[in-house]
Amino acid sequence: MKFTLLILTGFLLLMISCKQRHHDPSGISPEFIFRKEYRNQWRGSADLWHWENETLTGETTEDHPIKNSAFLVWNREVEDFILNISFRISPKGNSGIYYRSERGPDGYDDLLGYQADIDGQNTYTGIVYENFKERNRAVLASQGHMVRISEADSVYSFPFFTAGQSISDYVKNGDWNDYELIVKGSLIVQKLNGNLVAVVEDKARDRIRKGWFGFQLHQGAPMKVEFKNALFTNMNEVIQ
Repeated sequence: MKFTLLILTGFLLLMISCKQRHHDPSGISPEFIFRKEYRNQWRGSADLWHWENETLTGETTEDHPIKNSAFLVWNREVEDFILNISFRISPKGNSGIYYRSERGPDGYDDLLGYQADIDGQNTYTGIVYENFKERNRAVLASQGHMVRISEADSVYSFPFFTAGQSISDYVKNGDWNDYELIVKGSLIVQKLNGNLVAVVEDKARDRIRKGWFGFQLHQGAPMKVEFKNALFTNMNEVIQ
């Protein structure tokens, strides 16, 4: 128990440090990556993804289903960053934010990597999902869990939600929700509406440290997902 509290304290100190740098006037200013001048930096099917002012919408219908996940991909790779973004998803929706990702092989998903998951039933919202070419654990950190991965790639999981606590305590169904991702070195912190929901410390020697960033539209039932207020801070450019 003491060990778990020590680790959680370390993560809290990291988040405080990140916030201080985020507001440090000597650092790089955050980017609103959905502004019109950024539109030519994104690649994806116009039949599935479109812009409504500064809101990104992904949508499938009965007449236009998809067989594999469809992505809107940024043309910039990401490494260490803070992302603040709002999302809204339909009840049968399944989506997510991919980061530090690889390009998928022909006939498979366009991106393979870490994912901040989102779904309308809140079964997976808040988790850290993982599907790389060489390492595919699916659910890496469940809701309310902290996961440590050793240099040898061994996985240890610690719950931090209290008894009776669940993701439903934090989600606003059918409304806008705020996601915050803090990704720095071996640490991944995911927060939902200001609440810590998943943490990963990935120290595996062969982990992916840098990769593509994008939004997922999952195959399956017709769905709609919307994203807005996307504020991205590249911590690799912040003055140390």
